[in-house]
Amino acid sequence: MLTLIGYEWRKHFRKGSLIAALLLFTVLNVGKIYSVHESNSLLENPGWGALYTEQFHDFGGTITDEKIRRLMAIYQPLANQTAELTTSTTYRPPGTRLSNVYTDWNFFRYCFVNPMKYDYDYKAYAESVVTSAKNNITFYEALGNRYDSRKNAAIAELFQGRSITSFAYTEMYNYYVQYDFSALLVLLICLYGLLNVFLSEKETEMDTLLLTTKAGGVKTAWAKLLASALFVCSVSFWFWLVDFFAFSLLFDSWDAAFSPLYALEDFIHAGLNMNLGQYALLSALVKTAGMLVLGLLFLLISSLFRNALLPFILSLLISFGCMYQQEAFAGSGRILLKIINPFVLVVNRELFRRAEFVSLLGYPLPSYIAALLIAASLGIVFLCGLAIFMRKNALRKGDGNRVNLDV
Repeated sequence: MLTLIGYEWRKHFRKGSLIAALLLFTVLNVGKIYSVHESNSLLENPGWGALYTEQFHDFGGTITDEKIRRLMAIYQPLANQTAELTTSTTYRPPGTRLSNVYTDWNFFRYCFVNPMKYDYDYKAYAESVVTSAKNNITFYEALGNRYDSRKNAAIAELFQGRSITSFAYTEMYNYYVQYDFSALLVLLICLYGLLNVFLSEKETEMDTLLLTTKAGGVKTAWAKLLASALFVCSVSFWFWLVDFFAFSLLFDSWDAAFSPLYALEDFIHAGLNMNLGQYALLSALVKTAGMLVLGLLFLLISSLFRNALLPFILSLLISFGCMYQQEAFAGSGRILLKIINPFVLVVNRELFRRAEFVSLLGYPLPSYIAALLIAASLGIVFLCGLAIFMRKNALRKGDGNRVNLDV
């Protein structure tokens, strides 16, 4: 079986055109990440970058009252001098670190004061969420509403004890978790690579000959499916690794991996208690799972045709439809309409940035678990559809007795 899988891999995926596309898209991906850094990074300015490195040695790490006092001793005079916005932009009082007092004020405000304030205040905010959730539990229990009572109990447990005790440079992760361009590239490469897996034999009439061979039935079908899954996983993880290391190198950010996920303001209501490094790994795994489900859909569509053009167009249209649907319901309260789309696994920040639940027999099920279960169910449906159509093709071309293609 391993030999057959290796043969199918070499036959369908070790092609010059695929390797060229992979290399080209990798270069495009790195270029796009570079443009994100150039356009958005606060530290792209050499003066800001050098000063940040210098000041981070004083204010980075564990947040203490002494560090806050020292930071405010620098920031408050700047805030006072710029409060009425009447100070000259050429004004450089003693101790000015950058071009003028406004630049100093913006630097400390955006790079240290605002993010450190968010970190410092988060513990109190989490405690207020827990208090509100416990009050809701009492309220809903009095009404006999067991589901909402259980949901608030889950929220209280999730937010209990949350705090951000260490200040880290998280700018890289702010853009990394929002980056989707690589997912589009992976989708296009997988679409291009998978369409000919079952079509190649049909186009050359080899599918009829394969039915007469000892391994022409279920073994060949399984080998194609497993080789396809290996291809999707390989391409996906390659791009996810390129994303992570390109962002980390360009933003020069490594230490923030141990900061909690909710250290990002967009994840203030994060549905998971894990650090940013763990989230990067989990996100890569969930993205790959989404790509596998979409890959099965591409294989199913291709099995219905005898040439590659129509399934390519149809698969592309369905893919864009999934993207549109995901974008249309992103951030909305229509949780079920979000999670029935397998593409939500690929753009999975919508699953993790807020604690959302769906009802399962009266019990609150986190939306990300529900999305994974729905995607797994769709994958099984697509796999069964492949088995049915391959069996029909076999019975149509064989004698109906010798061929067994139950997958």
